[in-house]
Amino acid sequence: MKNVGKKLRKSLNKTNKKTDLPVEIMNVAITGTHINGVLRKIWLQRKEMLHIATVNPEFVMEARDNIRFRESLKSCLTVADGHGIVWANKLQGESSKLQVERISGTWLSEQIVAHAAENGEKVFLLGGQVGVAEQAANNLRKIYPQLQISWYSGAQTVKVEKNEEASMTIAKINAYEPDYLLVAYGSPWQDIWIEDNRPYLRVRVAMGVGGVLDEWAGVVRLCPDWLDRLGGKWLWRLITQPWRLPRIIKVFKFGVTVLWMRLKRVF
Repeated sequence: MKNVGKKLRKSLNKTNKKTDLPVEIMNVAITGTHINGVLRKIWLQRKEMLHIATVNPEFVMEARDNIRFRESLKSCLTVADGHGIVWANKLQGESSKLQVERISGTWLSEQIVAHAAENGEKVFLLGGQVGVAEQAANNLRKIYPQLQISWYSGAQTVKVEKNEEASMTIAKINAYEPDYLLVAYGSPWQDIWIEDNRPYLRVRVAMGVGGVLDEWAGVVRLCPDWLDRLGGKWLWRLITQPWRLPRIIKVFKFGVTVLWMRLKRVF
């Protein structure tokens, strides 16, 4: 995480600027297809809240059956978090001419924290198990002593969150007046929660970050970079967090569905 600032400057200084043109993966639109365009939208966001959703194969499969989640994604800047989304786009025939860059949620979260620390902006961490957000905030302060950051655990079962719980959470967030809100309520609830409460949140950018807070807090082992680059993060998570098996199965179903749809177009 220490080299995030250098990566950020390098990505923003590329001379070959690419234009974001949306693509669809099984009726889920990916609207933020290039790193440069996504970062610029985040840093320049001022008028209304920008909601970023980091779409992976599990998201796509969930959206097929979950109307509430599917509608929430339509209001987001969606990025391809996962090699499976990039791979699926390449198999889509004519649409594959529109390239999609992988933008992992972990990487993007680190970019946001680094940018906030360098520019005197505020970050708010929401969610995770009890104590996780606090530990993540403390660890981030060690890396970025100047970082302005606050946290709140929020509802532990957000899908049955009571109105008074949501009101308390929103009050805590707005009182801090953060620029960036990173929500770790798990998929699909974190993105549904952000959209449901969009009218009340006074933040510039909100993003669901899943297990990122666990990684920052040090409660899970980080996937090696080389394995992540090879697309094997799902395997790492399965080995280190076997309770994720039902979610990993969705990833395999996604792959089979993409191949089947491709074969139907060919034949």
